[in-house]
Amino acid sequence: MEHFINYDSVTAYYFVTGGLFLMYLAFRILYSLIVQNNFMQTQYRAYGHTWRSIQCNKSIPYNIYCTVCEKLMLAVVGLFCECCAVSACKKCYKTVDKRYKCKQLTWPSNKIFPHQWVDVGISRTDIAENNDHSDDSTKKYFCSWCQRIKLCNNTRDLKTEQCDFHKYSNIIIPPTSVQMEKGNVISIQPVNNSNWEPLIIIANRKSGSNRSDEILSLFRGLLNPIQVIDVSVTSPESVVRWLPEKCRVLVAGGDGTVAWVLNALFAAPHIKAAVAIFPMGTGNDLSRVLGWGPGCPSYIDAHSIISSIKQATVEQLDRWKIIIKPKRGRLGRRAPERILHAYNYASIGVDAQVALDFHRARTQFLYRYASRTLNYIAYVFLGVGRALDDGGCEGLERRVRCCADGVALTLPPLQALLALNIPSWGAGVHLWSMGSEDEVEEQSMSDGKLEVVGISSSFHIARLQCGLAEPYRFTQASNLRIDLEGSCAMQVDGEPWMQGPATILVEPAGQSTMLRANIKRSEC
Repeated sequence: MEHFINYDSVTAYYFVTGGLFLMYLAFRILYSLIVQNNFMQTQYRAYGHTWRSIQCNKSIPYNIYCTVCEKLMLAVVGLFCECCAVSACKKCYKTVDKRYKCKQLTWPSNKIFPHQWVDVGISRTDIAENNDHSDDSTKKYFCSWCQRIKLCNNTRDLKTEQCDFHKYSNIIIPPTSVQMEKGNVISIQPVNNSNWEPLIIIANRKSGSNRSDEILSLFRGLLNPIQVIDVSVTSPESVVRWLPEKCRVLVAGGDGTVAWVLNALFAAPHIKAAVAIFPMGTGNDLSRVLGWGPGCPSYIDAHSIISSIKQATVEQLDRWKIIIKPKRGRLGRRAPERILHAYNYASIGVDAQVALDFHRARTQFLYRYASRTLNYIAYVFLGVGRALDDGGCEGLERRVRCCADGVALTLPPLQALLALNIPSWGAGVHLWSMGSEDEVEEQSMSDGKLEVVGISSSFHIARLQCGLAEPYRFTQASNLRIDLEGSCAMQVDGEPWMQGPATILVEPAGQSTMLRANIKRSEC
């Protein structure tokens, strides 16, 4: 009997089946993006796994198959633990939380600390030969601590041997050295290794680029999670209570975050910490000066960052004490004295007013959509607005008297007065040395001197940004006294506020230890 095949029916069948599959796939992707994709940014969990989407940037390998159901995970439903690398789909991740432990933050010092092996897939040889995901395939196991990978058929073949933390042993705080109480770190016991200099990561989620969450995630996979600090959860002041006496610190944030960390470290003189910067703010002036780059690159490589920090050289940075003594008001009352510390610069006038406008805008509606580009655009529009309305900065020279090392300065018509500690201001403008054909005294961030300059208007700022003008250069000095009449915007290291009538004293307050990158980074 002859059988005739209706090819039109077969084609229609496969067309309908394929169309339904593509429609379902599109539905799952859209549903996941709109409803279920809550794993791009997550809060760290001290107990249990911290899940992230496999679409995120990663510093550790992961398995493309779910640990529980062993199904191939699509990008929109696949999750991995940013600390230990275990994988799961969105249906099974809660089961993994119950069955598998994450990295142990602390461990008894009298017991051997073993490897923590995680299944991260099958070997390429088995993939080529079998083209399936079977139990007989040789699997790759990854140690969450030492980063080694071993090939074997099952975990029974893995010996319970001590983990030596391998290539990052000099920067990792071993769990056997950590003492905790009620979930908080109490102290860190030193390691018997003369080269041990642990790396501490401190990041600010609210910095201008809004990518600090990515930094936190990448380094939790490479270090002990207690070494990775989110300042929105844990303040630098509480961290310095348990820091090892010798360490290196990477601050991922803007100039304000860097100043916050430096102040906390200065208050603990027994800690010899050198600070590197991963620029994630808007201006990043200190990062530019120290060679860490003008901004966050498009792709963040945690291993490359660690290598750069290891090769960095130590350099001192002057620290300045700013004492603000408010004058008596109309009712004879005087506000309390205020003490601040500066590392980059301090200013009074229109540039501080623009920073204050931006700060208010960011706290109200820009924070959720923060990005460095958006911040620059906002600064441009706010600066143009202050060109039309100076915010009361017109005629600043008539309301300000400045003495540098006891010598009164003669001020021309100004809208801003600045004291610079580093050779970068306003996102990379070299105010002190720019545009002058005459010899200018060399500027250094460790010479115990401030450079005092003036700016005439917002248009002057715009021309300075384009390199078409130069500021008023007054002097270099180690002590400043500024008497301010009336109210005017003021800022210290990018943190602005409205200042009333006051006497402002600026004097040296020691030095902080920084790390200078040997190879300057550029923004990608």
